[in-house]
Amino acid sequence: MKRMFVWFIDRPRGDDDSQGPVFYADHDYHPDAVRLMARRAPNGRDLQVDIRDDGVSIFTSNYAALNKGGTVEEHAEDYPDPLPEIEEGSVITLHVIQSAEAEGITCQAEMDSLSDEDDDSE
Repeated sequence: MKRMFVWFIDRPRGDDDSQGPVFYADHDYHPDAVRLMARRAPNGRDLQVDIRDDGVSIFTSNYAALNKGGTVEEHAEDYPDPLPEIEEGSVITLHVIQSAEAEGITCQAEMDSLSDEDDDSE
C-alpha cells in the first residue's frame, strides 16, 4: 500500500523549523519518491527541505532539493542504504532548511507500507 504525505507552504521560511501539517504514521513505512514543486523557482541557491521521523532526518547528509531556477524535481530524495524505516506511530514533519526565495512550494513524500494486510495489488 502506498501513502502520500503532502505539504504546501506559500512562503517558506528557511529557519529549519517544522512548517505545514504534521502527519502520524498509521503503518510502518519505507520512504519512496520525494517530489518538490514551486510556483516561484528558487533564486540564487537551491531550495532544501528535510523530512523528519520523530525529529530525525530520513535522508543522508544531503537534503531533498529543488535546483535554483527550477520549478519541479521528480526525484529530490537522497536516502541512506538501507532505507530508513518509519515506524507506526511516528510523527512526520517537514523542515525548510534553505528557502532560496522560492514561493508556493509543494512537497510530496510517497511511502511504501511494510504491512501486507492493506495490499490492494492482488
